[in-house]
Amino acid sequence: MRRARMATALTLGLLQAATAGGAGAQTPAAGAAPQRPPQAQCQAVKDIDFRALERERARLPVATGTPVDDMLDVVRIPDWAARRPPEDASIVIRARMPPGGGYSSDHRSVVWREADGTWWFWRHSVREGPPAPPPVSPQGMGPDEVRAWDAAQRAGRTDEERWWPPKEGRLAASKAAQMEAAWSDPCRAWDPDWWPHEVPLNRRIDGSRRRVCAQDSSAIFADIAEAGRPRRQVGGSCINATPTYQMIQNAAYAAGDPAPR
Repeated sequence: MRRARMATALTLGLLQAATAGGAGAQTPAAGAAPQRPPQAQCQAVKDIDFRALERERARLPVATGTPVDDMLDVVRIPDWAARRPPEDASIVIRARMPPGGGYSSDHRSVVWREADGTWWFWRHSVREGPPAPPPVSPQGMGPDEVRAWDAAQRAGRTDEERWWPPKEGRLAASKAAQMEAAWSDPCRAWDPDWWPHEVPLNRRIDGSRRRVCAQDSSAIFADIAEAGRPRRQVGGSCINATPTYQMIQNAAYAAGDPAPR
């Protein structure tokens, strides 16, 4: 657990360095919605000192490589999946919430919006609960038939995909509505690419000019590809209410509506 937490903390530091200067103070982040409203009208960021945030980021050394790419390397929809993002998808979010914050589970997901406005997902949560029991071969099979049946059950799946089967399908209606609201929120233009562990504030709140991330928070890393906008790599070391973070958090916890009884 300690090693997982230390690895995540190291990656967070590298990500901050790699994205230093990526979102200018008081300027829209790359790929953000145009015509942003005044900062005071955006509840999630109205107390953030963006100039101080940018100064702190500018002081970080520029790292080589892309830590987000490394973190998202395992977020892949397998060939056997029933559906994957089409070429004309309006937005595709690849997200990962790795082990950390006291949790050993590893959430990997892809959420996308198709041209007809429907939202879909693929989600693989590794080490979330005990592994699924292996399937039992049908009765009456001979050794060769059992081997062939077992090979068919594997069907190109990794051990992680067999022990913790991925889920996929239509995104739950409530989550799709939240995605639409956050995606179209003009306040998204204020969202930086990265939220650090300590966020500078433009006024004292509870006696401090800094907001510190809760110790049990888990980081979320994401790649956002939107039609007609530059690709973005984003993330945050703890929960916040910005539209961008709401989108990647929804992606990390993607699920479908429960099946009717």
